[in-house]
Formats: sequence, structure tokens, C-alpha cells
Amino acid sequence: MYWVRRGIIGGSPIPYTEDEIDEWKKNGVKRVLVLPEEWEIEEAWGSSVYYFTLLKEKGFEFLHIPIPDGYPPTFDQMLEIFKWLKKDNGNLVHCVGGIGRTGTVIAAYLILEEDLDSGEAIEEVRNHRPGAVQTYEQQLFLLQLEKMKEKWRNIF
Repeated sequence: MYWVRRGIIGGSPIPYTEDEIDEWKKNGVKRVLVLPEEWEIEEAWGSSVYYFTLLKEKGFEFLHIPIPDGYPPTFDQMLEIFKWLKKDNGNLVHCVGGIGRTGTVIAAYLILEEDLDSGEAIEEVRNHRPGAVQTYEQQLFLLQLEKMKEKWRNIF
């Protein structure tokens, strides 16, 4: 896992063992935003119900917002995500590789929370996770979000 803002928001690939989840806890993670689609979770854990039960048993608050690989969230999904992330610290975002969807959501958070422009936000995430924000669609989403951020601020 990697922190982009220590103790506030970080990213990770999907865990494949309970030890990896325990490591999150040791690193100060309290909340987990799960971005893979159900079938991707099932490939790693056999069952999404089992995975979510495990997160709950280990004391994590979690939110599942499935996003297809290679794509950004929808603007409605991002609104829900941002509201959830702002509730508390210790947030970990993960997709499968911890690069594309995860990097996009963290960059979006930085645009909205810290007023970075899309280029600065992508660069900041890439400082912690090289290659983050992988596709044209993800970059375009962040550019559009940057242009809309004043409207978003009025919501919060």
C-alpha cells in the first residue's frame, strides 16, 4: 500500500491474503473504498461476500463502488465517493492493480480537497505510484472534474 497523504488517503492493489489486510491495519487504515467489479473480487477471494465479511470482521468501514477496469467513476459515483472519503481519515482506495481506477479516484480527491489542477493531481499520485491514472478516459474525467470543481464545492 502507499499513502498519498499519510493517514488520510492512500492506495493499494487488491489484497490476496489476510496478512495483507492486517498490514493495512498496522499502517493506520480504518476505511476501505473497494473499486473492483464483483467478478474481480471473486477472482481474488472466491466470493465478494467473504471478502466484505473479512473486512468487517477486521474492523474496517468499507464502501463498494464498482468501476470497470480502465474507466473513471461516473460523476454521480465520484460525488458519493468524495462525501464518504471526507467523513474520516485513514482511507485506503483499491482496485485490482492499485494504479488506474485507484489513482484516478485519489487524484480526483486531491482536485476537490486541495484545489490541485488535474495535471498536478496526477503528478502527485504518480510520485507515490508510478503509472497511476492509466487511460485517456481517466485523464479526461479528471480534466472535466477540475473544470467543475467550483460547482462541487457548493455541494459541500
